[in-house]
Amino acid sequence: MFQRRPKPKKEPERSRTLRYLILAAMLVPLLAIGRVGNLWPQVIVAVLGICTGHAYSYYFVERPSRIVRAIMFVAIHLALAWMCAGLAGGATLPQAQFAMFAQAITSFDLRYRRSLFNTLIHSLANLYIAASLSRTVELGLYLLLFAGFVLAAFFVAEKEDGLKAAKLRPLTASVPSSSPRGGLLLFGVAFGLTTLCAIFTAFLFTPRFAGRPLVPPFTINVPLRGGVKAQIINPGVPLVQINGWSDGVSDYFYGFDTNLDLRYRGGLSNEMVMYVRSPSRSYWRSHSYDFYTGESWSQSDPTLTPVPRRRRVYFELTPPLGSPATAGPAQGEQQIVQSFTIAKDQPNLIFAAYRPAEIFIVAESISRDSGDGLRLPETLKAGMTYSVVSYRPNFDPAQLRQASTRYPPAVAQRYLQLPPNISTRVRNLAQRLTAAQANNYDKIMALTEHLLTNYPYNYFPPPHPPGAEVVDTFLFEDKEGVCEQYVTALVIMARTLGIPARLVAGYGSGDYNPLTGYYEVRLNHAHSWAEVYFPEHGWVPFDPTPGWTPQPYPTPVQAWLFSGSQVFGFDLPIANLVSGGAAGIAFMVPFLVASTVLVGLGLLALYLYRRLKPTFAQPATHDQATDPTRRLILVLYEQGAAILTRRKYRKRERWETLSEYAQTVGRLPALRQLTEAAEVAAYRPEAPGEEKVAEAKAALTSLQSEVK
Repeated sequence: MFQRRPKPKKEPERSRTLRYLILAAMLVPLLAIGRVGNLWPQVIVAVLGICTGHAYSYYFVERPSRIVRAIMFVAIHLALAWMCAGLAGGATLPQAQFAMFAQAITSFDLRYRRSLFNTLIHSLANLYIAASLSRTVELGLYLLLFAGFVLAAFFVAEKEDGLKAAKLRPLTASVPSSSPRGGLLLFGVAFGLTTLCAIFTAFLFTPRFAGRPLVPPFTINVPLRGGVKAQIINPGVPLVQINGWSDGVSDYFYGFDTNLDLRYRGGLSNEMVMYVRSPSRSYWRSHSYDFYTGESWSQSDPTLTPVPRRRRVYFELTPPLGSPATAGPAQGEQQIVQSFTIAKDQPNLIFAAYRPAEIFIVAESISRDSGDGLRLPETLKAGMTYSVVSYRPNFDPAQLRQASTRYPPAVAQRYLQLPPNISTRVRNLAQRLTAAQANNYDKIMALTEHLLTNYPYNYFPPPHPPGAEVVDTFLFEDKEGVCEQYVTALVIMARTLGIPARLVAGYGSGDYNPLTGYYEVRLNHAHSWAEVYFPEHGWVPFDPTPGWTPQPYPTPVQAWLFSGSQVFGFDLPIANLVSGGAAGIAFMVPFLVASTVLVGLGLLALYLYRRLKPTFAQPATHDQATDPTRRLILVLYEQGAAILTRRKYRKRERWETLSEYAQTVGRLPALRQLTEAAEVAAYRPEAPGEEKVAEAKAALTSLQSEVK
């Protein structure tokens, strides 16, 4: 009595155009990963696999091989094992490699349209990986290309045999048109501009994680090997140096060396040296100097202490000298997770926000020098990435004013050293500037304020006189200089007052780019500042150099979005959201204006297209605009055709009449009734009555029951 209806057979996808577009969309994220992750060998393998898989899926669409499917099963497990081995061994971005290889493997089974469009979701995940690694606005180009290929693929699918093939139009009579393509052109312009604005907005809010990322925050194929050298290795230092030489700009910072010569003059180039992703700005500290000769700085103790390595890529630091001995952030400390991507070869120093506690880097060893700097066996190479977890203390001026003046003997002996040629007028100036201050903190602030307000910054001060002491010359003769002179003056005057201090080198925070979420650090951001010792608090940084206004922090929205904290909770205050948005809007005014203009033009073009649409090449129908019953019946038929498509019935071909389709699709009486009503609405000159609409509605309801 009851007969089971056979399941409709899936039709393989035979459209070359659609396959080419989806193939192009799949390749774009791979190129983005290769570009931002420096994974070109793996990308090339994945691209070859995807292209081969697409070709196999097309040419063997009717007769897939079971052997190939078995090989795919084994290959996907091998790729998973490759990822696990990479995670354990510190390989370069093993999750990204698995994502690319898995997509290449599944490309051998793209027989149907659904499979082709499902793989675009995989491609979107690959693009997301590239977004989390991107450092420039170049990612926007890949996003634009990907969106363009995807939209083109949907358009081709709809045009060739999508739902439009099932749509009906009443019998028409031609009407002349003066502009047959004008409407399509206007619509294309409007659609393109709107899509461009949408892609630009999506790019702005694409997350770029600054915290402990899902993708390992280090990328280097060969570990840094060998023992750590006591000498700082600066790859940019020329073989021959001339003391006091001035040559406009330099391609290296002379402060990244074992000795810091204060007689050097000259600026620094604007070359990019690193990208830093961090939830807040900071100075990127490298090392410090404690011994002053009158013309240069050096480290009096060359001893290096190995940093314990907990895992292959994980090194754990004890707190710096004089800081609270806590395993995690003490009260008032802020945890900062930074990722550094080197753009230009750098010295064998690890740059980090103060105070570093955990280092993630592929290296055989890390050592800590006597001045709380971190050394590597070799120089940092361009393309290398490492991450640092720092616990930055929030120093309270009120507590610093109450700090003790009892210094440990080791601190006093090392950081109160003065050369014999410090002049009396340097000592007298320090005494005069701090005479009214009752504590060391206010004394340091008085010295800092004096240097900030009375000495202009100049890359090219007068040449240093032979044999002269630098601080005396800077304060009373030149009265201008570069950051090393300012910091040296502050440190030496503090030491004359019995306050331990030292000179620190590193980079400033750099220029924050809200489009990428990175601090872009250039060579001319190389900087020096002072650290002053306060018992119970440790080393506190002070910067006496004018013109070093800190770069803005990321807005609260960006810090929340880019840090990954949204995974664990939604604790963003509304007030901060508003203030952060205002700060972001202030920066984005040019982009917002341009976007507004583009959206306005797009909406205007769409409005004009709709208003002028009747004047373009549109067929005249039987009361199409004024007869609601005719249009309602046709809509009901289209709904019925869509139901059949969802139930895996074949689509109506373009050359088939409605009756021919109803006869061949199966025994569906309701479809025949609905077809009859649609033919009346489409071809009969007289408008159908309400009874015909009721028949069509009843037939649609019956059709839904028949195909369940």
